[in-house]
Amino acid sequence: MAKLILGNFLRRHADRSPRLLRLLWALEGGLVSGLAGLTARLSPERASRMGRRLLQRLGPRLDKSRIIRWNLTVAFPEKSAAEIEALVPEVWGTLGALLGEYPHISAICDNPDGERVEFEDRSGARAMQPGGPPAVFVSAHLANWEIVPGILERFGKPATVVYTPLQNPRLDRMLRRAREDSGIDLVGREGAVRPLMRALREGRSVGLVVDQRVDSGEPLPFFGHDKLSSTAPAMLALRMGVELIPVQVQRRGDARFRIIIHPPVQADSEEATDEDRIRQMSRRLNRVFEDWIRERPGEWVCTKRRWPKTLQLPGN
Repeated sequence: MAKLILGNFLRRHADRSPRLLRLLWALEGGLVSGLAGLTARLSPERASRMGRRLLQRLGPRLDKSRIIRWNLTVAFPEKSAAEIEALVPEVWGTLGALLGEYPHISAICDNPDGERVEFEDRSGARAMQPGGPPAVFVSAHLANWEIVPGILERFGKPATVVYTPLQNPRLDRMLRRAREDSGIDLVGREGAVRPLMRALREGRSVGLVVDQRVDSGEPLPFFGHDKLSSTAPAMLALRMGVELIPVQVQRRGDARFRIIIHPPVQADSEEATDEDRIRQMSRRLNRVFEDWIRERPGEWVCTKRRWPKTLQLPGN
């Protein structure tokens, strides 16, 4: 979060000064804690609206906007500079709404009448049948991906979720506690494979958000350019004999969403080696994410660089 606000300044200065870094962590923790306390007192709708409006105004002035602009330009070379620029505050607004909604995740998910969350199952998956087997559910950083585990649990699919610990230990404890208070079973990203396999063996599903660049990943096409992509979801699904199911989140308004369960991702050829099938499934998953992002580019929270810095853009 501090890098989100301070960008290159933080990397150049705070990383060389542990004292400054601790001070920034304390300030950041206090700021986030105060904002969380404020939004928790509001209704989910008002909290979402406040967060969206705040970051729509503040975000485009921050250093991270360069990365958002770059990611969008790579993904949408057909768009003009003005069209890309118009998407930047939309992306920030999506992130702001998510942050405002964070204290209300349980209330948003506890939604039996469908007022806040519409649920659409297009999958035909075995896992989505009553009493069906566990699955590997995958999503992207779109709209509010944080609601996916809670929604799955309310439809009888509790999931163990992989998360990336934050650099700020105070903030990491705060967000981890909020997730665990919502009943989410968390596993840190490092060394996650064994716990995830154990969860699947025990009949518990697995949830991952995997549209970001993974430095240890496979170079696979994403919007026409190779992105280091996680193959862990496909590997888990293939090795454990379960379905790999994409879950799309669309925003319908302030604290209002549509969850779409898509058909399981299959390999191109069942006769291929396991390694090739994993790559095939991972490529298909990237194409699924591309389709979602093209539908709603302003809901793609792309504040982290997706492609190598060496990638040359047209006109550069």
